[in-house]
Amino acid sequence: MVDLNQIQADYNALEFVSFMDEEEKWYFDTHGYIIVRNVLSKKDAEYLIERFEEWRKLPDDEVPAPMNRSLETRVFQNMHYIEKKYEDLILEPRIMKYVSSLLLHNPRLMFCSMIRQKKDDKRKKHSNKKQEEKLQKLLQNGNILLHRDTNGYNYPYEAFVNPLIGYQVVNGIIHSGYINVSITLVDIPKDHGIALIPGSHKSSFNTPTIKTDDPFKNYIQSFELSAGDAIVFAPNLLHTTRKWVMDYSRYTVFNRYVFGKYIEEGFRNHSFEEYKDNLSEEMYELEQMNLMKEKKIVKRLKRIYT
Repeated sequence: MVDLNQIQADYNALEFVSFMDEEEKWYFDTHGYIIVRNVLSKKDAEYLIERFEEWRKLPDDEVPAPMNRSLETRVFQNMHYIEKKYEDLILEPRIMKYVSSLLLHNPRLMFCSMIRQKKDDKRKKHSNKKQEEKLQKLLQNGNILLHRDTNGYNYPYEAFVNPLIGYQVVNGIIHSGYINVSITLVDIPKDHGIALIPGSHKSSFNTPTIKTDDPFKNYIQSFELSAGDAIVFAPNLLHTTRKWVMDYSRYTVFNRYVFGKYIEEGFRNHSFEEYKDNLSEEMYELEQMNLMKEKKIVKRLKRIYT
């Protein structure tokens, strides 16, 4: 029999102290994102790009497992099993300070990916033919396609909201069911790269149709970023990626962290056990569900920030 009182006692024993100060909490709650500068050196950013290009040129049967690639080798996942610098970036304290605080100190890595974008890249077509036709019509009419990230699971009733993947604030403590972290490996001029609508993570209404010549487009913000800068944001924040028009490629490491006690429907909820020796203990633990046990990364953050 489950002892609910013991579960509550165990949870209370995990004293929650946010690593974010009051100004940072206010900013994230108001805007839905926060920019963290220089989490990666330019030298390391260039090294990660070199590794990506090495893997991109490999034949399919020579791509080291469990790493995989898709979209004609424009997207890689699970690179941290092969290259430790990706693991270091996932565990970077200046990023995890926010991730852990926003996930009630129960973080779990959902996935690690890296994306290359070129100015002549074509948009990936939607797998659903009707949805693709709808998107094409919107684009032809000059619309800007904004979206929120979801867990991909459609509940039978539209009125139902899973609180574990939502955003809420109680007694000054923020809980965001999962967190996106986008780290650029190249310089991004303003009005390029990621774009978003600040504060839209709290919106309860359908996304409006916004045209490129619409005054509403002024709500959409993009940022000038240097190689090594990161944006930490709530996945239900309305966002998009601008068409890349620069002569050099855009490279982005995109990591998602989820609340550690939540089983993600339809998604891998554990490490690749046969390759666990490729990871540090701290990294391996970060990929596991958290059953009332404080993770090593959280303990390390407490030593740094408290």
